[in-house]
Amino acid sequence: MKNKSRYFLAELLGSCFLVMIIVGSGLMAENLTDDIAVMLIANTIATGAGLFVLITVFADVSGAHFNPFVSIAMTITGKLKRKLLPFYIIAQLVGCLIGVGLANFFFEHEIYELSTKSRDGIYILTSEVIATLGLIVIIFGSMKSGKIAVAASVGLYITAGYWFTSSTSFANPAVAIARTFTESFTGISYLNTPYYIIAELVGMLIAVFIAKKLFLEKN
Repeated sequence: MKNKSRYFLAELLGSCFLVMIIVGSGLMAENLTDDIAVMLIANTIATGAGLFVLITVFADVSGAHFNPFVSIAMTITGKLKRKLLPFYIIAQLVGCLIGVGLANFFFEHEIYELSTKSRDGIYILTSEVIATLGLIVIIFGSMKSGKIAVAASVGLYITAGYWFTSSTSFANPAVAIARTFTESFTGISYLNTPYYIIAELVGMLIAVFIAKKLFLEKN
């Protein structure tokens, strides 16, 4: 039970800070400029840097998943015990929801406000499939090189993903749900959130298949 509480706290704190960084940096950027490109640059740098730090700090405690589909992928491949999966997912969802509420509060918004930012269309959803697929393949591919390699790989991949995908690479259902509750350019309309999550699920399943073939099968 002691280990479960450690895992829960690590995943909750990491997920909370991840969303605070994503949403908070977006709100700060909106306060400083009207240029969407500059906003995205600021949001990208903060998110990539934040991911590197958070993964480095929490990897030795819980694995630093901060993402239900990463935890599910780890469970499918036997790297996370099935009995721990509910603790991880609950911690991630709660952490992300706390994080968005705090970020909104920091910038004098309602603690929870429904986003009206539309992110729809087959092109955007396809890019979210690829974003999630890439994230999970990169995690499995870098794991043997240690936590710093994983932290750098994930941080840099998401930094790139903000720019090469039209979805801006959420690649995380807990983050997608949390971002439904911010009326900023980092938000997503609740009408689009379920489709993002479905796209992420598809990407995760394909990624697990690829990871098993490339990194987990014995020669």
